[in-house]
This record gives sequence, structure tokens and C-alpha cells, in this order.
Amino acid sequence: MFSGRIRDIPLYELDVGGLLRNGGKQAFPYTEFVLSMYNLGFLADALLARVFRDCGLDFDRWYPLHRRLLGTARFAVASRRDRERHRRTLDTVRERFDIRCGPLVQA
Repeated sequence: MFSGRIRDIPLYELDVGGLLRNGGKQAFPYTEFVLSMYNLGFLADALLARVFRDCGLDFDRWYPLHRRLLGTARFAVASRRDRERHRRTLDTVRERFDIRCGPLVQA
């Protein structure tokens, strides 16, 4: 399904427990959002559109096709444009809360 591409994607990981223990309770939802946008942007670039369509993550399914296509195009542009800012935000969370938050290490 992933054609071996998943190992080459520079995904980020986050120590959620560490964030909550080290006083990041208020930062948690925002950090999760940034992490999701960062990782989904890379996944969308690397994987086939069919993978996302078949996994059930399409929250826009009830909208007409033209609106869904516009949303997909906006996401593609924004994810590339904001990628560096998301990475810097995640790095700031790592430094501020002294937690593991960085590139996912493949085992």
C-alpha cells in the first residue's frame, strides 16, 4: 500500500506524556495540531491520493467534488509553504519543555 515510501518520509514524533508532565498542558492541543499538519503534509506528498481516500480521513466527503478539490489544492499549497514554520514550532516545543520532539527514528 505504501510502496516502501513511508520509511523515507521525515516524520516528526512527540513525547506526549513528557509534554504533559513538564507543564505543557496548555500547549498540548496546539502542538498536536502543528505535528499533524507537518506530518500529513509529508504523507500527502509521498503517498497516493487513494491511500487517504480509502482510509476514511476525508472529512469533506459530504461536500461537492469541486469544493473538495479546492480544499485539497489549498492544503497542498499551505503544507509546503508552512512546513519550515511547523518544524521550527516543534523544535521550540522540544527546547521549551525539554521533551523528545523531533525526527522519527526508524527502528
